[in-house]
Amino acid sequence: MLLENKFFRVLDVKNNDGLNAVYRVQIVPDCNVYNGHFPGDPVCPGVCNMETIKECASMMLGRQLRYESIRQCRLTALATPVVCPEVNVTVSLTESGDAYQIQGQIADENQTYMMLKGIVR
Repeated sequence: MLLENKFFRVLDVKNNDGLNAVYRVQIVPDCNVYNGHFPGDPVCPGVCNMETIKECASMMLGRQLRYESIRQCRLTALATPVVCPEVNVTVSLTESGDAYQIQGQIADENQTYMMLKGIVR
């Protein structure tokens, strides 16, 4: 895992039935990513949010996954370790041959920060 315990830490997992889960994660404010991504006013890079969703999906299946394609990725608000230090990462997988369709979302109680749909393998 590239970002687990560096960019984010898993605090809790709910509703994990193997293909659907909600991960409660803490965004790590002292991650090195923020040294080059708006120091003093850190913003979570979209690519790190995408990787967080994929890593949560990998934890669900117990193996490394990679994106084969991204059908939709919407950044709907700026996630920052100051504004939203903890978020829910919701992941749903649907088997599709030797791959999985993935739907992911990063949100807290007040705001959705990212929605993603794609294929992972």
